[in-house]
Amino acid sequence: MKKKIFKTQDGSPSFLIRELDETYHSKYGALTEASYIYIEKGLSSWIKKNNKKEVSVFEMGLGTCLNAYLAFCFCKKNNIKLNYYAVEKFPLSKEEIELLGMEKYLPYPKFHKLFKWLNSSDWNTNNFYEDFFFKKSNSDFFDSKINNKCDIIFYDAFGYNAQPEMWGEKALEICSRTLKPCGYWISYCSKGSVRRCLEKLGFEVDRLQGPPGKREILRAIKTV
Repeated sequence: MKKKIFKTQDGSPSFLIRELDETYHSKYGALTEASYIYIEKGLSSWIKKNNKKEVSVFEMGLGTCLNAYLAFCFCKKNNIKLNYYAVEKFPLSKEEIELLGMEKYLPYPKFHKLFKWLNSSDWNTNNFYEDFFFKKSNSDFFDSKINNKCDIIFYDAFGYNAQPEMWGEKALEICSRTLKPCGYWISYCSKGSVRRCLEKLGFEVDRLQGPPGKREILRAIKTV
């Protein structure tokens, strides 16, 4: 699928897939969206609530590795050990990542080499960067074997119109099985059918204020 690079409103770039009319990040700010949803309302919130010094994150939809990079930076700053697992069915090529030029917009310049490493590290194997464990699988989410229970899921699939199967009960049931008790599921999504499905699966669901351009987002806590 052909991709067009565009600049989001906070200055950071993203991709538009013309055939799907779908973007990798919010047009209101790629960096702003990722930092607010997945780090502030996801990772940081879970750490504060559980007072842990180690966390395991699973990301559905690795994309540009922006969420993984921001998670590492947060954990590095707060002396937290991070184990990161991700599934991506359609990986971006190294050439596409280089053309995007995300690196120069990232915070924490001393960690920019990590962003390159995330995108160039081997698929389907265990990778280590200092105290950071990283495994990315080039596979279909429904076929993937997630052997480790995780504390947080960054659910960053394309939107319902592009990938309706990713927002149904079968996909969300896999998420439930992947999470530890009291684990977080966090996404930019605010769709009512997704909220009701999560509640049916035993999650306690909060509708939180969204980032710029988004009225609400969903955060679900596994209670069973």
